Amino acid sequence: MPASRTAKVLAAFHECVNRTDSGDPSNGHDNYAAGPLACFSCIQKLGIQAISVNLVYTKSPKNKNKWPTYWSTSSFGSLWRLWSTCKVRTLTSATDDMNALNPPGRRQVFATTTIKDDPATLAAVHAAYYDAIASIRRVNVKGLVWTLVLQPLLPDWVRQGDANPLGLHDCSHGSLVIVSFTVNWDERRDDVFIRTTTRRAVEQIDVIAAANKTGHPWRYLNYCAEWQKPFDGYGEENWRFLQGVSRRYDPEALFQKGCVGGFKLDVMDGEA
Repeated sequence: MPASRTAKVLAAFHECVNRTDSGDPSNGHDNYAAGPLACFSCIQKLGIQAISVNLVYTKSPKNKNKWPTYWSTSSFGSLWRLWSTCKVRTLTSATDDMNALNPPGRRQVFATTTIKDDPATLAAVHAAYYDAIASIRRVNVKGLVWTLVLQPLLPDWVRQGDANPLGLHDCSHGSLVIVSFTVNWDERRDDVFIRTTTRRAVEQIDVIAAANKTGHPWRYLNYCAEWQKPFDGYGEENWRFLQGVSRRYDPEALFQKGCVGGFKLDVMDGEA
């Protein structure tokens, strides 16, 4: 979709994430539905901004040529789009399509934060993404694709099964949105600029979310930048629990010291 559809995509995203599990696929959340993932991209080489939305339904529909009822009755169903790749396919096929958008050998950075599903904060998130584009264009980063992704995290999902150390099992504040930046470019000389710009955008979002009281401390570890501290969002009790597991089952701290990078539990030397 063209960038001119931004407001409508944000509104549709909020509407879908805000659905409740009423058992009615036309009004509530359907457990066969996954997503939506709303992606906003600035593609430097082409000089364009574009929107892509990933909608998934894991139960084979009766009519393979039509959208599943859950998605066709959502606000996404009526949005004008340049093209659609909607079809019944294997998980491998869908993954291959997404992987083709991120070819190997390029520079890449991730960063993330978490907010509540609030329209004003969603708009501010997109504004932070958009504000950064002007400075990016001035530098003219070769091969840059600057992408913001919005991904829902529903209370019903995190309450499934036994409690875990993520700190989300007693989630009682409504639906959350995982906000992530996934950025790739060609040359090492632009590393510092891109990492700094990405961090500034995330911090801008956190300031606005705090002011709106729509922020959340949890961070999805897989999307975190190296400067972020995902275990802080798990809560003190869960963090101490994980440290205890490390000391008991990894007394030599192989997983804490034997791998460069990643996020460590801060088990002190001599404690493991």
